[in-house]
Amino acid sequence: MEILPMEKVNLSNSVKAYLIKYIRGMDAKLGTKLPPENEMAKNFSVSRVTIRRALDDLEKEGLILRIHGKGTFVNPDALQIKTSLLPGGEFRQLIRDSGYEAKFEIQRFEKLLSDGEVSRKLEIPLGTPYYLLEKLYFADQHPAIVSIDRVPCEYFNQDPDSAELNELSIFHILKHKAGCIIKRDKIEIETMDLAKMKHYSSCSEKMECSSVLCFHGINYDQNNRPVILDTEFYNTDYIRFNMIRVKDVYKD
Repeated sequence: MEILPMEKVNLSNSVKAYLIKYIRGMDAKLGTKLPPENEMAKNFSVSRVTIRRALDDLEKEGLILRIHGKGTFVNPDALQIKTSLLPGGEFRQLIRDSGYEAKFEIQRFEKLLSDGEVSRKLEIPLGTPYYLLEKLYFADQHPAIVSIDRVPCEYFNQDPDSAELNELSIFHILKHKAGCIIKRDKIEIETMDLAKMKHYSSCSEKMECSSVLCFHGINYDQNNRPVILDTEFYNTDYIRFNMIRVKDVYKD
């Protein structure tokens, strides 16, 4: 059996991930108050410091409300959010969360040589071989998302085969083939008409809209290396993002 890389687990992040799942599954009609910190610490078999750190993060993200003298409550608005910018998720699940059946088709998979932009953003020498993988995702048979991933070939001992590309995400392929675990990304967001999208993707001709929401992203692994340069296009008739922002407007 092949030994795969194991992701290091941060206790606070594990507690936070569980609480997010718990919050998403709550029925607001039955109440939104969370158990006291000491009770959660006992249930999770962790310290109150770990619980408090996870709750601090959730408060900063607007998912919970701490009311002095009353306790910690789930933000009712958070229960209404199905598709959020945080955290970044898998596209098919994003489509399902938006209320549609999801499928995808591979549009392109080819090996290219890096130009100036790809080299600069992935921190690789000019002319480095890289894979370009383009997928078109459908929401109830309608084109909803186009993703273009660019990954240096040096992370792979051999080319990914068609079965892998059709069954696994690029994140899982990188984990299995190269031991790269994607931990975070940095994105730039813009709106784009289809004429501009055409410079990136031939799928512009398949989109049933006049403009798209575009994410330009760099994905970093567990060693903080830029591993994937991606471009994502969203038809907002089907995919809309919601986000709760904690205000910080009273600093002098």
